Amino acid sequence: MAGSGTAHLRPDDDMLLRVENLVVDFPAGPGRHVSAVADVSFDVAERETLGLVGESGCGKSTTARAVIQLPKPTDGKVIFAGHELTALSGERLRVVRPQMQIVFQDPISSLNPRRHVGDIVGAPLEIWGRGTEAERRARVDEVLEAVGLDPDVARDKRPHEFSGGQCQRICIARALVLEPQLVICDEPVSALDVSVQAQILNLLEDLKQRYGLTLIFITHDLAVVKNVSDRVAVMYLGKICEVAAPDRLYANPAHPYTAALLSSIPVPDPEASAGSAELTAGELPSPLAPPSGCRFRTRCPRAQELCVVEEPQTREVAAGQFVACHFPLVGEQAPATPVEVTAAQG
Repeated sequence: MAGSGTAHLRPDDDMLLRVENLVVDFPAGPGRHVSAVADVSFDVAERETLGLVGESGCGKSTTARAVIQLPKPTDGKVIFAGHELTALSGERLRVVRPQMQIVFQDPISSLNPRRHVGDIVGAPLEIWGRGTEAERRARVDEVLEAVGLDPDVARDKRPHEFSGGQCQRICIARALVLEPQLVICDEPVSALDVSVQAQILNLLEDLKQRYGLTLIFITHDLAVVKNVSDRVAVMYLGKICEVAAPDRLYANPAHPYTAALLSSIPVPDPEASAGSAELTAGELPSPLAPPSGCRFRTRCPRAQELCVVEEPQTREVAAGQFVACHFPLVGEQAPATPVEVTAAQG
């Protein structure tokens, strides 16, 4: 799995966001670095929701933050609404940023405990000098009401007076107050109770329709992402391994890692058989020294010698389904490269 390539990218004119060959490295001592995101490419159409999934540590959140240039990528391009963000800096980048907002995973720690909710939600308006004081107050009340909070009750309280689900609603209101085009939801329901998760997911879907939002929804829970996404990208150890529409991906996963993730979804039936897709024994490889070739090969039950020496490239194996795997579960084996053909003839 863990492969490279841009075969799954769609025509530029239709995309609000296009990420090409994104690389994010972090220093890890003299002469060493952590390859957190390695040659990742994806796109998101206007008013579309892209689900970005994978187990903890695969680089989902780092990818999302690199999109909004926090941190700035080590390499690659991020093109948003016609602006190549990686080529911008200073004031030129700052004026684009209001159109991109993020909702963080931990709602309580992302809110200033010393400030009132009305001030927290209204801070972006004040910073950007949007409207008069009365207009800013009206806008704050509007978004608080949109996320299901009574402005008269919530405005003058502090975050500790709210539950986790209510704090997440406040975070969403803060993200919406500047009327962005793109909202990145970084595991927005993972810290919440199951019943509250459903409320927040329904809220995000309602807000998407109401404000015409484009969403990137990050999660490790495939059961959640199926219900909110128009397209799903699966990540493993800093790489994209599969991209498809959710119905297609859930019905016929092409990558062994995707199949393993799907088989791990709990089924509320004590008599249901356990999932059949399994990983081979072994620890998750370190991003300090990822495996050669395919990064997933050390845990893949279908791995062969080719997976050791050659990184798979993204290719279409079914209509709208793209996978980076030499021996996928759907479609044909990857065609031989010129290097392979030469070796076979020799």
